[in-house]
Amino acid sequence: MMKRRLVSVLLLLLVLLAAGCSSQPAAVTADDLADQVYIYEKEGFGSDFTITLNSDGSMRWCEGLLSSYFGPGTWELDGNTVTLTTDDGKFVNHFTVEDGALVYQSAGSTGFMYLTVSDGEKFLPSGAPIGSSVTDEG
Repeated sequence: MMKRRLVSVLLLLLVLLAAGCSSQPAAVTADDLADQVYIYEKEGFGSDFTITLNSDGSMRWCEGLLSSYFGPGTWELDGNTVTLTTDDGKFVNHFTVEDGALVYQSAGSTGFMYLTVSDGEKFLPSGAPIGSSVTDEG
């Protein structure tokens, strides 16, 4: 009787452990993020502030139509942290990936040239493939 109860308790623990593990989100991969345009959730500098992540590891940001700086550089993914580094070395910015969005992390980031992005603000995937025109149909 005691042995049967012990086996039942162990099986219950195993089921609970398996249920807890299955609820964890899948790890983010570079393929999940690459070849997408991300748009800042707030107003850009004269138009949308966009970040483009390419599958070859290159990136570019544009703070808006009034910006003369286009932030070309590279991006890398480490765990769920994306780091953008410009080719001129002036800017390094960090983001965490949450539900497909890039969430700005001000700690350790240099910021951008024209706009101040606050900690926790998001860049949302546009859903448009790179090379297509991203428009506001509102």
